[in-house]
Parts: sequence; structure tokens; C-alpha cells
Amino acid sequence: MHSRTLLSLLLSVAPALAIPPPDFGFPEAPNHTELSVTYQDNGNPIVVAEAQLFGVGITANEPTVALETANYESISSYNGSYTLMMVDPDARYPQNPNLRFILHWLQTDMTPAAMSSDGTSQLMNTTTARVPYTRPAPPTNSSAHRYILYAFFQHDNFSFPSAFDGYSATNRTNFNVTRFLEESNLGQSPAAAMYYFASNETEVPQDFTAAAGGTYPGGNGDMITAGPGPSITPSTGPATASASASTTGSTAATSAGPASTTLSGSQTSSGSGTASAAGSAASATNTGGVGKVAAGSGAMVGAAMALLNMI
Repeated sequence: MHSRTLLSLLLSVAPALAIPPPDFGFPEAPNHTELSVTYQDNGNPIVVAEAQLFGVGITANEPTVALETANYESISSYNGSYTLMMVDPDARYPQNPNLRFILHWLQTDMTPAAMSSDGTSQLMNTTTARVPYTRPAPPTNSSAHRYILYAFFQHDNFSFPSAFDGYSATNRTNFNVTRFLEESNLGQSPAAAMYYFASNETEVPQDFTAAAGGTYPGGNGDMITAGPGPSITPSTGPATASASASTTGSTAATSAGPASTTLSGSQTSSGSGTASAAGSAASATNTGGVGKVAAGSGAMVGAAMALLNMI
């Protein structure tokens, strides 16, 4: 009873929820509009919950992605196509994301199937993926990375930017999310989103799972759960086909323009598993990030989730 009261109190003072948390500094789906993402683990479906923890074996194969049509009017009232995107903002390391963003998946012209009995509409491919799905595979000496999946409304004025034609199955690093969204006319606000953490550390079983707010075997290290985290100097443009990229984030790649890393303001990395800005974060500059940040919301959401696990 006390936990429920405290949870209600936290949610009442927290800013309007979005996904991923606004204090990450990346595009966010308003009104906490969740994207339904389902992986298969030996034939058993695993529906991703926000901020859930995984070993890399769980996320090895392309997931099924669906819109929660019955839950969100913004989804149910839209009849057009979608662009699906999955990115890793923490490559090569969360404390030094000099390869941000790695593009794990880019699929345009996706159409929703008829709504199923569970209220979701699966997104179906109508064209070949621009960049096919590749599994999360952070370096084995890296703390867990965040993986964000977005679905964007693909309106009639959508146009794939020619500057991004070089991205492919072998060229994925330093993808500039903001520039892509601007030049394609997708806009900075996704229709729906979901994110999770994946670890490839040697002590983490590949089939490991834990609820949001949990801890990996050996600890969470520099895993970023709140705040903008380290920022990087934006590159002068998207990577070109000549800049061969590692699909795992474990090999450095050359981008169009060097990517140097700095810490945002008084940002510090904590061995306890949370990198958070001292005080309230008012803004963050990230390659592909959005400028506006809602202070402390990630911490609020994390606390609320931890309480939910206690109830």
C-alpha cells in the first residue's frame, strides 16, 4: 500500500511520460506511445518491456514489430505507411560513444496489418530493407548498450535522402538521426518507440533477462539509465560507403569527420550502473539527438519502475 502511494506521488510530479525518456536527449514518442517488439527465444516469444535487460542471445534474430493500435488514438487514426529504425547510441562504449549512432535496422514503406485480437497491428515489409536487421553485439569489455526502436509516420512528402544511400549491411556507424529525420521529412517526433539494454560481457549469459531497474551479473558498470550521458561532436556528414563499419560496434570505423567525445556539463560515469547529470539536465548535444531535454524524467521513470517491481 505504501509503495503504491509513493509510486502515485512520483508519477504526479514527473513530467509527461515519453519513450525513450526525454533526458536521454534523443527523439521520443509522446504520450509514452509504445512500440510492441517481440523476440523469439527457442520458440518462446519475449515481448520487450521498456528498459528491460537482455543478454545478446535473446536479441540475435530480427523481432516482430507491431503497433499498439487499440491503445493509442494517434496510431488508430493514421492510415499511411511507417519507417522503422533501430539505433545504438552507446557505441563503441557508453562512456565514449564515438560511433553514435550505429544503425541496426532501417526499413521504409512498412504497412500495418489488420488489428489482431490483442489490439496490435504487425508492421509488414512492402520493400527490401534499406539496412537489414543486425543483432546487438557490444564489445565484451563494454557495459550494456541501449537499443532504441522507432516507428515514424511516413507521410506522402517522405523522400529518402540521397546523402544516406551509402548506409548498408556493411556500413552502419555514425548515423546522424536528426539530419536523416529532417532531410526525409519524417519529423523529429516518432509515432511509437521502445528501448532496452543488451550486454555482451563475458560474465553475462546470452539468454539473460531481467526487468527494468535490474542488475547484470557483475554489475551494470557504465550502463546509462538516466541523463544525457556523454555527448559527441557531430560529424560533418553521414558516413560514406568507403567508411567500412563494424556491425558489432567492437571495431573502430572511419566516419566523414572525426568524432571526439566530451562529457556533457558535469556529467559523470558511475560504477553503480547509472550515469546521470549532476542536478537537473537542461540540455544535451548529441549527434542525432534532439536539443530539448526534460530534466530528470529518466530517473523518475526508473524509480517508478523499480517500485512497480516491489509491488
